[in-house]
This record gives sequence, C-alpha cells and structure tokens, in this order.
Amino acid sequence: MRRALAIMAIAAAALLAGFAGTVWWEVRRPPAQRRGEAARVTVQRGEPFSLLAGRLERAGLVRRARPLVVYATLTGGDRAVQSGTYAFTIGERPVDILRRLAAGDVLRALVTIPEGWTKWEIAGAFGAAAVDSAALLEAIHDPGLRERRRVEAESLEGYLFPDSYLVPWGATPLDVVRQMLSRLDEVFDAELVTRAAEVGMTPHEVLTLASIVEAEASIGEERARVAAVYLNRLRRGMRLEADPTVAYAMGGYRGRLLFEDLALESPYNTYRRGGLPPGPICSPGEAAIRAVLYPDSTSRDLYFVARGDGGHVFSETLREHNDAVRRLRALQREARRSGGGDARR
Repeated sequence: MRRALAIMAIAAAALLAGFAGTVWWEVRRPPAQRRGEAARVTVQRGEPFSLLAGRLERAGLVRRARPLVVYATLTGGDRAVQSGTYAFTIGERPVDILRRLAAGDVLRALVTIPEGWTKWEIAGAFGAAAVDSAALLEAIHDPGLRERRRVEAESLEGYLFPDSYLVPWGATPLDVVRQMLSRLDEVFDAELVTRAAEVGMTPHEVLTLASIVEAEASIGEERARVAAVYLNRLRRGMRLEADPTVAYAMGGYRGRLLFEDLALESPYNTYRRGGLPPGPICSPGEAAIRAVLYPDSTSRDLYFVARGDGGHVFSETLREHNDAVRRLRALQREARRSGGGDARR
C-alpha cells in the first residue's frame, strides 16, 4: 500500500512538474506567426484576467490563453494588471507582455497646447489622444472642479496651462483637466500667489488679465509693457477696450473685427463693460502671468496700436495714439498703392 502511494505521489509530482514546465515554456515562447505586426489591446478596469488573456490570444499575442492565466494566477500577475490601452508587437514574449501590463506601460500620446489657445482649441487637440472633444468641453465646465478652484466664471478657461502633455490613450476628460490644472499649480506657485496679493490681485484676476496680454502681445519683450497699459487703465477707471475680449465673446476670431462688433452686448466686451471680464479668454503662459505680476513700472502708457509685424506703438495720451494710428494707416495705404511688400514696421 505504501509503495502504491509512493508511486502515485511520484507520478503526481512528475505530472505537476511537467505541467509547470509547459506553463513556463509557453509564457516565454513568442507566437510563431505574424511577428512584427502591431496589436492594440484595451484593459478595462476590474475585468477578469481570463477575459483579457482570451483577447491576447485572439490578437495573436499569445499562442494559448490558458498557460498565461495559470502563470499569472500563480505569480500574482493577474492582480497587478493596470487598466488602459496598450500597444504591443506580435512576437513579444507573453511573460514580457504580462510585465508591461503590471507596470502600466500604456499607450500615450503627446499633445502640445500652445500659449493663447482657447478651451475650444484645447478640447479639439486632445482628440489626438482619443479623448472625446465634447466630453472634454463638459469637463472644462464641470461645476465641481470650478467650485473647488473657486472659479466664478462659467468654465475653467485660462486655468488649463499651455504645455506639452503625455496623455494615456483614451484618458478620461476629467483626468486631462486635472493634469492641466496640476501643471498650472506648479507654475503659479506660492511665490506668485504671494506676489498677486502684494499687488492687490487675486489669482483669478491675474489669469484673466494675463490671458488678454497673451492674446495681444506676440513679442515677448512687449508683454510687461502691454500689461502696464492695461493696469494703468484699470487704475484710472478706464475701460480696457481690448479687441481679443470682443473676439472671445463672439466665439473666437473670424477675421478682422468691425466697429459694429464692438457694440456686442456681453460681459466679456471690454469696450462696453468696465474692469476685467468675468474670466480669462485663453490660456496664458508663464511669461504672460509674470508680466501682469511684474509689469513695466516705468510705463505711463495708456494706449497701443499694432504695427502689423507683431509689435506695437505705445502712447501716453489719446492725441499721441491717434497720431500713431494715422501714420500706420498711411503707411499701409502707401504699401497697397505701390504693390510692394508689407510696409508695416
């Protein structure tokens, strides 16, 4: 009897060793067919590993799903898998695929948001990472996020910091917004918050004015001077009369603004309303934010007019400003008559 039990134990051990060896071999053996082809697999949060293994088999990433399930169960790899979309290459070893699943090596897209973009442009850009634009716009208007930020404006416009973001493929809109808000916190740090208080502005006011500066000043050296013009006007109780705020109220630039556009009834129309608009009109970069907090302290300018080359002519009085406008228009008319190059300078 004892001999029979010993034989049975040896046989069972041999079978187990053989099975373990087969599993070990299978998870280290890449598929034989279609090597080098790309395969994309999305892992749903909380889904059973057996379902995922079946999809890996159907995608040609593993020869058989069962050995991978056994191996993952024994090693705890099935509980370490992270959700997301993965890009694999057929020919990778199943054990390496499992390691990548546990490491969260998900497919990511690089999305770059330039300074001065509006919420509509930003929402569209994240389509490159398979983020739904309409849903992202909804997240930008999310009441909970706005309440936590104490943003009284209708959206988080201006709080979505312009930068390059490595975004997990198919990320949720709320995750994208939180990522951009976190980046703003890194830039608009405690030092700048303290500076805002020193100059008598809230962070929201700083971002609002910085967004106008961003929209107006395309030459970096002029930002502090443009900011000074608007701050000088605010101190004197003058309206900002900033064209970009009218364009924003109209849903974005549609070519050159007309005089009748300046009569548009909107809280964002700074030709009709005094003070700052309710919120930012685009996403300002760090340079524009710092320009508002550290403006040109020597400037007494109250006006500026675009030269047409990205720069501006600044004036302290309305008379000087009107003279500058006449000179620039005369130059432009002369350039059109001569048919030469752009006379704007």
